[in-house]
Amino acid sequence: MFSALNWARTTIYPNRFNDRELVARIRAILRRSHWSEQQQSSDNGSPTLEVDALSLNPGRQEASFDGQTLELTGTEFTLLYLLAQHLGQVVSREHLSQEVLGKRLTPFDRAIDMHISNLRRKLPERKDGHPWFKTLRGRGYLMVSAS
Repeated sequence: MFSALNWARTTIYPNRFNDRELVARIRAILRRSHWSEQQQSSDNGSPTLEVDALSLNPGRQEASFDGQTLELTGTEFTLLYLLAQHLGQVVSREHLSQEVLGKRLTPFDRAIDMHISNLRRKLPERKDGHPWFKTLRGRGYLMVSAS
């Protein structure tokens, strides 16, 4: 498979990408196709998660709060769903980066932090008054449970 991809790289995109960028693009395509397969299978079996008045439907990749649909990007939804699956547990930035963005975390990478910041801005205030997320410096993020 790698030799076929290498052939395609030199044949189709002779000088447009360096090898790392090409590998990153291929991984992103594979990740998206894997996500599509998961979505199709989740229409029949993956549960809708509920946190406070927030409802997350992975099959439709829809988030709603009190019946109102939230406008989230695909990355924001994936991040929110992953944190909701680990409600009350610390999830490391490295793990979030791998699962949500499909890449290893680099020392100055702030992508996950920016997506969390966007989610904090887009999510309405919780009915129970708790914040949605806690940042645990040096450890990761935690989606706060009501109890």
